[in-house]
Amino acid sequence: MRISRIYNNNVALAQTFSGEQMVVIGRGLAFGKRRGDLVDPTLVEQTFVPEAGTPDEKLSWSLAEIPSQILGVATDLESLVKSEGITISHSFIMPLADHLNYAVVRAREGIVVDYPLAVEVAQLYPQEVRFGRRALELVRERLGVDLPANEAIPLAMHLVNSQFATEDMSGTYRMTEIFSQIFGVISTGFGQPVDQSSMSAARFVTHLRYLFVRAAKGVDSEAEPSVPLLLETLKTAHAQAFACARKVLLILEIHLEQQLTDDELTYLTIHIARLAKDQYGSSSRVS
Repeated sequence: MRISRIYNNNVALAQTFSGEQMVVIGRGLAFGKRRGDLVDPTLVEQTFVPEAGTPDEKLSWSLAEIPSQILGVATDLESLVKSEGITISHSFIMPLADHLNYAVVRAREGIVVDYPLAVEVAQLYPQEVRFGRRALELVRERLGVDLPANEAIPLAMHLVNSQFATEDMSGTYRMTEIFSQIFGVISTGFGQPVDQSSMSAARFVTHLRYLFVRAAKGVDSEAEPSVPLLLETLKTAHAQAFACARKVLLILEIHLEQQLTDDELTYLTIHIARLAKDQYGSSSRVS
């Protein structure tokens, strides 16, 4: 491949012989090079494909400012995520590297940041928080920097963002707040706390996350329309789950600023009934 653009001595944008643009990272791989020169493959330590449509100025600034070691850590973390079968967007590496870069700077300067919703994030996204902790370990191993344990929270949220191809971190935190509120409604309705780290809770969260994505894109549910009789049956068979689902539906409509259908009410009732059965052994008793 040939160099298209040099960002610093260790990072360059290169074009493969098939025409694909790729960021290449390696100690001294761009030193003394010019545009059009061949990349020495023996010096390439990591590569990644930048997200399509990223403004060149933004990419250039980030790649020039972020140390190659941190880009390398972010690239390895992407490989780790993919090896676990998690689908993420191309926008994962650069936001992650940018966050790691500033986190390292803060740690070296003794600046501590308090992240909101740490408890909720840990409960709602246990897999992503495990990733965040692994990222802290990798930073310690590669860079010799001990980041605060709570840095696992925003790193986890970067993974949540990337799974749903969004760069809006504030929106992801807002979504997490709403999920916490929804679990509060269910806990109150059944008179017992919800184990948010359970598999049934994880399935429910996945359903809610896709609902948020569909709402943001203005796309209706992809599921088959439910039969009206099914909802009527659920009202009787799972009365408390249905009562909770109606409250959850109202919360979602307020925050999403759109009206949801009876189909969505049906699926919410089913999910809450399953959640209640798994956690409490019942989905129809009234507290």
